[in-house]
Amino acid sequence: MRLKTITRIFLPLLLLTILTPFLFAANNDHLLIGQEAPIITGKKAVGKGLLSLTKLMSDLGYKKDKNGKFVEKNGKYVFEMVRNVVVLNFFSTTCIPCMQEIPTYNRLAEKYKDQPVNMIYVNIDPDSDPLDMQLFIARKQIKVPMMLPNQKDAIKKYDAYRLPRMVIINKDRKIEHIINGFNENLETEISTIVDRLLQ
Repeated sequence: MRLKTITRIFLPLLLLTILTPFLFAANNDHLLIGQEAPIITGKKAVGKGLLSLTKLMSDLGYKKDKNGKFVEKNGKYVFEMVRNVVVLNFFSTTCIPCMQEIPTYNRLAEKYKDQPVNMIYVNIDPDSDPLDMQLFIARKQIKVPMMLPNQKDAIKKYDAYRLPRMVIINKDRKIEHIINGFNENLETEISTIVDRLLQ
């Protein structure tokens, strides 16, 4: 009788003690607002080469003054490193709401094409074939670059277990905003956040 009582009380406590570090470690994997954005890299779905978050975060460009005119020094334009806002759109060809967002995401990319903003699709289809993906992009008229990363790595780093999922990263490479699920007001929501980050 006494052994049953001890087992009933102490066994759950022992299990809790053993499992607690693992439970907290799992919670640390969640993407949080304000944390540094995890680096992901993948092949371009169209064209050759790689897309990486590091490269998307900055561009070498010409310095502009307050009026938007290029700054000159000794008759030459001055170079500067331009930091970008990045919008990652986690995407799968089997996600119906992702398909519904294509026209909106195309319009947003067009709106910000001359500004320090990079909008990108991150395809998380398992074993996506580049040729099939190129045909899919052409058929669906996707005008935004698409990255083909390691699927498991991208899903884990960005908690992209449910789609649609968008992550907006500010110029300091910090997570600014996360949008989960289909949103009728997606264009307004993203525009409001990106406009604020560009000020």
